[in-house]
Amino acid sequence: MPFKGKWFTGLMLIVLLAACQKQEYPPRNVLLLYSAGFNDLSYYLLDNISVLEQSPLPEKTSSGPDDVLLVFSRQPVRSYEYSTKTPSYLIRFYADRDGRPHRDTLKTWAEDCAASSKQTMQEVFRYVKQEFPAQSFGAVFSSHSSGWLPAEYYLDPAQYEYKHAGDIPSGTTSSPSIGSRRLPSQEVFPPLGGDPPVKSLGQDYYGQEYIEMEMRDFADAFPYKLDYLIIDACLAGCVELAYALRGKADIVCFSPAEVMAKGFIYETLTTHLLQEKPDPVAVCRDFYEYYDALSGSYRSATISVVDTRAMEPLAQLCKTLFEKYRSQISVLDDKDVQGYFRYNRHYFYDLKDILVHAGIDEQEQSALESALNSCLPYKAATPSFITLDIRVFSGLSMYLPSRGTPLLDNHYRTQMVWNQATGLVK
Repeated sequence: MPFKGKWFTGLMLIVLLAACQKQEYPPRNVLLLYSAGFNDLSYYLLDNISVLEQSPLPEKTSSGPDDVLLVFSRQPVRSYEYSTKTPSYLIRFYADRDGRPHRDTLKTWAEDCAASSKQTMQEVFRYVKQEFPAQSFGAVFSSHSSGWLPAEYYLDPAQYEYKHAGDIPSGTTSSPSIGSRRLPSQEVFPPLGGDPPVKSLGQDYYGQEYIEMEMRDFADAFPYKLDYLIIDACLAGCVELAYALRGKADIVCFSPAEVMAKGFIYETLTTHLLQEKPDPVAVCRDFYEYYDALSGSYRSATISVVDTRAMEPLAQLCKTLFEKYRSQISVLDDKDVQGYFRYNRHYFYDLKDILVHAGIDEQEQSALESALNSCLPYKAATPSFITLDIRVFSGLSMYLPSRGTPLLDNHYRTQMVWNQATGLVK
């Protein structure tokens, strides 16, 4: 019996020691930078990754729980070289106990696998959660963007309308019929460009072929809910995208106007996001304060933080106001309404300013301001964005039907969950 007792005690010690050695601690926070840079932003996106690698990195230990920093990257072999397709990589960045930076490539995607696709994004995010079942998940998406517009529309509206004229359902007029509506074929759209460069949902560019995601596909690409999503891309700050991301990300950070090519401040990203309680508002505050301190055209920034869990009161109020002021909105002259666009891409106007110019009364303005404040914990804008004056800033842009087209109306009516909730376009 004494021998049996000693044997049992020794066995238990071995089992406990083995359990301690094999115990794995789930990560505390996972931050994924999804960098879709197989396009003319590759130089800037690679620089963002380089800056991120030199920022404070989380330690990789065996005693956990650790924070995890991951980067999914697709870039051309050389900037502006798009004839050769390249693989995509998921990389973990971390520091050792001495603070030295390291990178481990965790997974590779084939050359013909576009980064700007719903399928690829779903695969990446599912893999991340499977390998790192953390307490908190957050992401930064960096690429081109054109807000709620159909994929490829922003590049050349007139050509898109010409190619897709048959998509308008029968019985829908294909010519301008209300207010100041004009078809793109009657308008001039300057080529995109200019100095300084800007970030213009996702884009892979193969010579003359563009691969872009529709907004609905972008929202559906997230297979589980994120604590926060920071969109480092142009024109993403529209109410249509924010509403589509309900249940996909609790907090969404983005810009209603364009974004300078440098984008967010990657030097301090991990400081704010890889801590006990991630602080995406601090990331946006850094973004605004950085650009607001610059001069000339470089003093250009708009930024909004949306709590998507608090958007329903805004949607219900807008539904009432859109119905009450439908005739005024349908013929609204846009020249006095705050826009967030350049190059005549007139598809992004200030949500509140649209309704103010449609004639809502003071009580309705107060209710609208309250609804906006409830779901926008932070917003800020410089006095201008390059050549665009920013006189008013509610924090969210929106489609203005009187400056749209029947094709865009049909897209908006059938694809926007915001429209299904509010009835902006009937």
